[in-house]
Amino acid sequence: VILTQNCANLIELSLLGCTLLNSDSQHIISNGWPGLISIHLEECGEVTVNGVASLFNCRAVEDLLLRHNGPGIQRNFIVDAASKMPMLRKLSLDLCDASEGDFDIPTFVDRYFLSTVKIARCKFHRCTLEIQNLEPRRMPVHKETLVLVWDSKKLTRTVVKERI
Repeated sequence: VILTQNCANLIELSLLGCTLLNSDSQHIISNGWPGLISIHLEECGEVTVNGVASLFNCRAVEDLLLRHNGPGIQRNFIVDAASKMPMLRKLSLDLCDASEGDFDIPTFVDRYFLSTVKIARCKFHRCTLEIQNLEPRRMPVHKETLVLVWDSKKLTRTVVKERI
């Protein structure tokens, strides 16, 4: 809360590996910085484990990335985000964060101004560093990414294989 008061005009927020964040953090982000235009949350604890409804209050967001933050993002999130975040142009998600295992792809009309959606498919990879007396850790890594790009006439779908 102190951070939101001291940085009241923040427009870009990018957090990676902030494992202590939880669902309550969304409320702090959306109420503390309603003018954010870019939000990137990756490997941030369980920020999305109970859904992401609070982030819809960030109505100025143009670029939203949510990856490896907990399996609570609803199937209809992409359509909801496009309709509730009128400035949203680019959205990046992971299937491992999908509460129902997949996301609905919006129709041309339902996408509003959304022009690019990236949906990464994850697989779990065993961490190579093993410390004595600790269980080997399995980290989600991207296997491939479905890239959806809308122009003024059509939707183009491309699958990009990731190097692991």
